[in-house]
Amino acid sequence: MHLQTYAETRVWRPRPRRWLICLDLQRDHVIPGRPRYSPANADVAAACAHVLGLARDEGWRVVHSQHRAEADAHPRGLFDAPIEGLRPLISEPVFFRGGLSAFANAAFATELRAARDEDVFLIGFSLADTCLATALAAVDVGLSLTLIEDAVGGRDGIEGEAAQSILRPFVRIVSSQQLEASALEAVS
Repeated sequence: MHLQTYAETRVWRPRPRRWLICLDLQRDHVIPGRPRYSPANADVAAACAHVLGLARDEGWRVVHSQHRAEADAHPRGLFDAPIEGLRPLISEPVFFRGGLSAFANAAFATELRAARDEDVFLIGFSLADTCLATALAAVDVGLSLTLIEDAVGGRDGIEGEAAQSILRPFVRIVSSQQLEASALEAVS
């Protein structure tokens, strides 16, 4: 009778890749006097930096989406630039879109098809419009999405509460601290 060793019974399975979608991490959200500015956005940007750092350290696939409609009332330039500390790396694609959802960019939608059966996380601005539209579009294409609650701008107020209520049945919602704790658990 042959007894199997632990190594013989263990089946190696590759660890699923994790993805991070970074929406509209642009200065317009953190510069006082700008149309999209809110004092709470500084804390959101700090949480985004924390999550982005974690994702990069863990080797996640990071993708950025930025709104750049020709019809924008404000000119492109300084305020459309990424927030300091949240700039995309050369290895991280940036997709520009005219619509609310990041999936409005066909190349973004194609890129994210590779994320099926993998964990996808979402950070950025603004929950009541762009994040909501992108999260629902992600669910429509069969992605397993998690919204990082404190790394999403516009979650306060009635619009943010309504957006969270719409999303709760479809996506997981966690804090950056919960995300970090689960990453540490996976390592040990």
